[in-house]
Amino acid sequence: MLNVKIRTSIPEYCIVKKYPNAVLKLRCVCRGEKGIKALVNLKTSDRKTVIVIDEHRCPLAQKILNSGAIVSSAEIHKDIIWNVVCNNDTLKNLMNELEKSKVNYELISKEKFSGDDEITYKEYVLLKLAFESGFFDSPKKIKLEEIAETLNISKSTASETLRRGLRKVLKLFFKL
Repeated sequence: MLNVKIRTSIPEYCIVKKYPNAVLKLRCVCRGEKGIKALVNLKTSDRKTVIVIDEHRCPLAQKILNSGAIVSSAEIHKDIIWNVVCNNDTLKNLMNELEKSKVNYELISKEKFSGDDEITYKEYVLLKLAFESGFFDSPKKIKLEEIAETLNISKSTASETLRRGLRKVLKLFFKL
C-alpha cells in the first residue's frame, strides 16, 4: 500500500464555492447519493473552526474514488492537496484517468504505507487513561507516576509509551 499526495487545481464543482474565504480540510471522503460525501473542517477568516457533513458533486473526487483509491483527506485553499491510499496499479489507473480528463496534477509524494504509524494496544490504553484521567488538562488532574502505578509499569516506561503514542497520533493528525 502507498500513501500518496497529489496536488490539483480546484474543479468547477467544488465545495470551496459553498464556503468562500474558508480553508477546508476534508476527512472521510466517500461516495454519496448526490456525488461525494465528506466530513469537512472549515476554518473561517475569523479563525473559527466548524465541522460539517457535506454532500456535493465533485467529478474530480469521483474520479479518484472510481480509480479504487481511498481519499484519506484533502486540504483545499488555493488548490487541493489530496491524501490518497492505494496500491501501485491503482495509482497508475488514477494518473491515467487524470491525464485522460486533462486534469493538471502534481505528484507531491509517494511513500510505502508503514504499519509503524499504527498505535499499539499498550499505547492506546495509556493514551486513553491519560486523557480520561485529566493528564492533558491544565492544571493536570493526575501525575505520570499515578498513571504508571495504575498500569503497574515504571514511570520511564509510561513516559516513553505515552510520547511514542502521542507522536503517532500527531503524525496522523498533521499527515506527516
